[in-house]
Amino acid sequence: MKRDFAIGEMIVSIVNIQDFGVKPDQERDATVAVFRAIESCRELERPTLLFPKGRYHFWPNKAVEKQYFIPNHDQDKNRRIAFPLFKMKGLTIDGQGSEFIFHGLTLPFVLDGCHDITVKNASIDWERPILSQGEVIEVGDGTFDVEIPKEYPYEVVDGNLIFLGEGWTEPCKGIIEMDSSTRSPAYGTGDYLNYGSYLKFRVEELAPGRIRYHGAGEQMPGIGNALIFQCGYRDCPGVFINNSTEIELASINMYHTIGMGVIAQRSENITLNAFNVMIKPGSGRLFSTAADATHFVYCRGTILLEGCLFENQMDDPLNVHGIYTPIAERVNENTIMIQLVHSQQRGALVASPGETVRFLNRKSLLPFELGVVKEVKMLNPEYSLVTFTQKLPESVGAEDLLENISWRADLTVRKCIARANRARGFLITTAGKVLVEQNVFSSAGAGIKISGDGNYWYESSAVQDIMIRNNTFQDCNYCYPQWGQAAIDIDPEIKPDPPHEDCYHANIRIEGNRFITFHPTLVNANSVDGIVFTGNTVERSERYPATVSSMSTLSFRNCKNIIIENNDFLEDQQQGTIGSETIDLRNNYASLMLDELWKEKGIAF
Repeated sequence: MKRDFAIGEMIVSIVNIQDFGVKPDQERDATVAVFRAIESCRELERPTLLFPKGRYHFWPNKAVEKQYFIPNHDQDKNRRIAFPLFKMKGLTIDGQGSEFIFHGLTLPFVLDGCHDITVKNASIDWERPILSQGEVIEVGDGTFDVEIPKEYPYEVVDGNLIFLGEGWTEPCKGIIEMDSSTRSPAYGTGDYLNYGSYLKFRVEELAPGRIRYHGAGEQMPGIGNALIFQCGYRDCPGVFINNSTEIELASINMYHTIGMGVIAQRSENITLNAFNVMIKPGSGRLFSTAADATHFVYCRGTILLEGCLFENQMDDPLNVHGIYTPIAERVNENTIMIQLVHSQQRGALVASPGETVRFLNRKSLLPFELGVVKEVKMLNPEYSLVTFTQKLPESVGAEDLLENISWRADLTVRKCIARANRARGFLITTAGKVLVEQNVFSSAGAGIKISGDGNYWYESSAVQDIMIRNNTFQDCNYCYPQWGQAAIDIDPEIKPDPPHEDCYHANIRIEGNRFITFHPTLVNANSVDGIVFTGNTVERSERYPATVSSMSTLSFRNCKNIIIENNDFLEDQQQGTIGSETIDLRNNYASLMLDELWKEKGIAF
């Protein structure tokens, strides 16, 4: 039943999910009722779909199915969608504090071709997460024993640990060790039990709920620590936003997803307000999402994250980037064939008619030509033909890169917390205007990583205007050197290093931040034209043992136009003494490791 309310001069139509046969705190599947309710909203003026507070369950069996190539997820799959928002306009979904519980391989929300959508006041979780957890109870000679609670059913088959879920059975692919006291990745561990390292293990079941790993190396997990078992694929992000505009996610607690929390591509003006990726209270878990908390690919307009908590996810809390697409072949004078190399990017729409791209040298990542797209023909998810409105210069050819510069987002991240997750903090590679302020970082790797690469993930672009101010970096890099060299790590993957006059990044300002650290390096930068490091303070932390590093407090390579002034450094840092003088390197080239002048002023060039 629809009810209309006037808010000022605006008419809002209220739709209650109970009118479609679903009540809170029932065990029945709400999927079909939600589909009917969404369809009923299509013809209404600014509809709000209300869920009376309670628990609602969603299974994939009767969900809408659609194939999507979701970036940075495992591709070429049909997805079963609980909230299929296709070409919706002016819709608000208000959970009123409800819990949305998903089962099996269900993708909770897809916003595709939508405009002006708000989803708010709800939590997202899985009845059976794709991740599992156990506790180390004994360590022996090349072995360690783990106790696994009943909520994570498993079996051991031919020496392999297999986890059992709702509609899935998956082998364990790796382990992350979590310190039970800090509830964070254990100091100095990183991925030492993950990926290829995991393949050497053989598992034995000692008793129901207790297993033994054979084949451990010199580094062993600590007794009492938790182990997070990783299995399955990046199948089901919590929210997938595609080709949409004016989207807001507000007051959402995302406790788990089978993939990233939020992934957006080719969308404009996205706001996350009090959007929390977090441990479910009372669950005993030390994990949240199975991959990144938030991820934005080829978006534009403004991305705003404010008042968010990102903790204990199995990858970075934020990544904003485009795609460097290799040119596989020059077909004729105005057509090229491009290739999406990384398997998790295949199927992405790299460009559309009328959009402007630029061409870059694959080794230096420096641009040398522009082009305007006339036509794109996708041959398959990996290869496309791109035709341009003009004849291409002879310099454009195979092995160069293509980047779409019509899709570049401005980014503001304010008053957020990023902590206790695997990997790094914020990954930022957008040429738009960036403001990162009043956040708290406590990451196992770098708190902020500014990169760009044309060799593995193919993530673009060079930053041109970024302000990092009034943040707190607390005990970052406690899994050094696995996920970063410094609290702020600026390291484009350029081979070989470019000459000084041709820098990749530009205009990075680091102002008024507080560094509480046991790790010696605050900033590591390569190939930046214009760095200002001013008004920052450094305090010693004793939470972790001091890191032994060859790098100094501030490390610069192939940079120019550097200003370092009015900072309050420690008096007896590992690699020298920094006084209170202002060091101004304006308009000088620098290729620095900051060792030589430690003896004099605490800085080197």
